[in-house]
Amino acid sequence: MLKQQLESDLKEVINALGYQSTDIVCDIPKNSDFGDYTTNIALQLAKQNSTNGKQSPQEIANNILEKLGPREYLEKAEVAGAGFINFFLKNEFLLKNLEAFVNFEKTESSKKILVEYGHVNPLKEIHIGHLRTFILGESLCRIFESMGNEVFRANYQGDIGLHIAKAIWGIQKTGLPSTELDLEEKAKFLGQAYAKGTSEYEASSEAKKEIDEINTALYKKEESIKKLYQLAREWSLSYFNPIYEALDIKYDRCFFESEVFESGKEVVLKNMGKVFVEDQGAVIFPGEKYGLHNRVFITQAGNPTYEGKEIGLAQLEYDTFNYDKSIHVVASEQAGYFQVVIKAIEMLFPHIEGKKYHLSYGFVDLKQGKMSSRTGNVVTFDDILKIVSEKVREVIKESRLEINQELVRSIALGAIKFSYLKYSPEPNIVFDLDQSVSLQGDSGPYVQYTYARIQSVLSKINYQEGNMDQILDQKERLILQKASYFPEIVKKVSVSLHPNILAEYLIDLSRIYNLFYQENRIIGSEKENLRIMLSKTTADILKKGLYLLGIEAPDKM
Repeated sequence: MLKQQLESDLKEVINALGYQSTDIVCDIPKNSDFGDYTTNIALQLAKQNSTNGKQSPQEIANNILEKLGPREYLEKAEVAGAGFINFFLKNEFLLKNLEAFVNFEKTESSKKILVEYGHVNPLKEIHIGHLRTFILGESLCRIFESMGNEVFRANYQGDIGLHIAKAIWGIQKTGLPSTELDLEEKAKFLGQAYAKGTSEYEASSEAKKEIDEINTALYKKEESIKKLYQLAREWSLSYFNPIYEALDIKYDRCFFESEVFESGKEVVLKNMGKVFVEDQGAVIFPGEKYGLHNRVFITQAGNPTYEGKEIGLAQLEYDTFNYDKSIHVVASEQAGYFQVVIKAIEMLFPHIEGKKYHLSYGFVDLKQGKMSSRTGNVVTFDDILKIVSEKVREVIKESRLEINQELVRSIALGAIKFSYLKYSPEPNIVFDLDQSVSLQGDSGPYVQYTYARIQSVLSKINYQEGNMDQILDQKERLILQKASYFPEIVKKVSVSLHPNILAEYLIDLSRIYNLFYQENRIIGSEKENLRIMLSKTTADILKKGLYLLGIEAPDKM
């Protein structure tokens, strides 16, 4: 990448000037008038003593530029402000590297990365809050892959435990439907049963006793509960599959609590007095000893908690994938949970130490208010897809565009995914229906429309490669500059785990191109060759960028 070349050359210069080795970072300026890259390295070096003695940042910056001298890729370099250095790259050099902006080199050494996302427990519906883990996790997988890593997609679902017992109790009290239900109806029935069981568990001591008995029977694998449990589990998992398909997710492995609870419990009990201790009949991890908090891993009844099962999962996941890094994409409410279980896991399995990371994300709500699967007050994936699809049809009709079902679905899914990914993972977000489908604002459909607009232009020409006019006007130069940043943006996301950086970039690139498109003729202009190549590069970046966010780029809209 161009940035790496510049940073490498600066490092040689700084060493030659006698300064101690230090990290050199060239940033993208917030204002394009300040060049293509900027660095504050002179301000950092001013804190050191060199062979020239103590110098001001401005003096150091001037020395760096004098030593750097002319470079084939540099148009000019300037000292600005308190000692910043701004670099302006040659148009000729950028134009020669257009293809590399899209098909960039994979600069990271390949790692094995496990991304665990999804986590919707069977016997629950997938609602718009759950969607955030699916959309965020899949985008990260694609970004890691684009950087040359080997990625494993995993889902971990709780198909045993108190939450399942509550749903089973709800089914028993309600009774199985007498008529045949489709997958969506089955999921809704199971969700209502869970909500009923949860409500009664908290309100009725009799119901609580019955649900606890069901929970014990599940762990003991008693025949009395097995048939109903397997039926409900089968209904639920069948309901999940078409949603995975709609979200374009293909898991390498789905793990279940039912396959790890026994091994987790066994490991915990083997490490009593070493990692875990007894407390009032339960087995706990004494987190307070490590600046955390205590958590129960095995209950007084002898059943492993989520924490206890997590021990078995950690062992199985590592044995399955032998990863270098494991990222758990789980809601922020589980932050304390992961602090404790990761500490326990690292003490139990030293070979995993430093390899686990919890990527925390905030809640999702509609403007109408908060949702809860405990009460049954949820907007499911099926609900939101139908609502957004209908809104997309309205927008397409108003814009006098051609309507077809496949296009509507593609735009609707793009609108939903982009609405989640344009925000940093940490904060809670509110899903805005009108904004999500806008063809004018910061939305997925806006980026998709920009791509389709360029495809329409490119379909009208028979392009042959040739010399490109290198005298660029301001808007052409802005497109070229923005396009050159794409490899760095993707790399930045792979490190920060914030796909919103890429989403913001795609919006900016789309806006820059659309302003250029509105004011300039492309086909038949004196700069046709140049403008076609800028258009093609923009389209290629938008398509690849959308793919990395898990979004399709339709050729026509």
